[in-house]
Amino acid sequence: MFLLARILTLAFDAVVAPFGPHRLAALLTVSLLGGAVLALVFRATSKQAAIARSREVFKARILEMRLYPDDIVLITRAFGGALAAQGAYLKHAALGIVAAVVLAAPLFVQVEQRFAAGALRAGDRTLISATLADGVDPRTADASLSGPAATEVDTRSLRVRASREVVWVVDVRDRGRHEMELKVGNEAYQFPLEAEESCRAIGRRRSASSWVDAGTQVGLPRIPAGASVEGVRVRYPDAHYRLLGVGMNWLAVFLVGTLVGAILPARLMRIHL
Repeated sequence: MFLLARILTLAFDAVVAPFGPHRLAALLTVSLLGGAVLALVFRATSKQAAIARSREVFKARILEMRLYPDDIVLITRAFGGALAAQGAYLKHAALGIVAAVVLAAPLFVQVEQRFAAGALRAGDRTLISATLADGVDPRTADASLSGPAATEVDTRSLRVRASREVVWVVDVRDRGRHEMELKVGNEAYQFPLEAEESCRAIGRRRSASSWVDAGTQVGLPRIPAGASVEGVRVRYPDAHYRLLGVGMNWLAVFLVGTLVGAILPARLMRIHL
């Protein structure tokens, strides 16, 4: 899972690198291309001719219900036919839907990791927390966090025994990608703190024990199994975008771009969705 996620991350890095700090342009481009690819995959893996026939049957049954609104027998028969047509559509489109969902999952993960959160700015303050492994008491553990001169870590960490967490307050003094180092005893874990606009994945959390995190949390490096640190969290602000003068979050922009990206090739190539 980790290797596959790493390969996908490097591939997405190459795609969005030319956009630099222009996150909205990158988000729209990735969404449009993703929608187009999903439409083509659906076309290649579904029974297009059968889908077209089932859709025509469905339209005919709906028209029949509108033409004979007072005939309960015809209405019932037409309604049953419409349901059957929809069932036929799902049967012929099932493989295409599954293929599109399988392809959309890593696309969604990469887009969410890159565009859901915004980078910190100079003058911002954030919280970085480390969850220690079971059996390590945060009150007595030799845990510390350090960073470059562009950051200032408050050494007065908050230590919570119940959740095994150690929390630091970090002030960002300057823009850039700052390499932070978390140490617990003799073990060190390095991770980036994003304080400049880019299209890189922004790591907000990582867990050593979760295989799901290995594929869905790609912004922070892997935590080795058996380490004294079980998880790391970094607080970032939510990202907001303006599309056609309307403020949107990343998910709204992604859905609009994907929908448009799927409709355009569908119209041009007569793909039955």
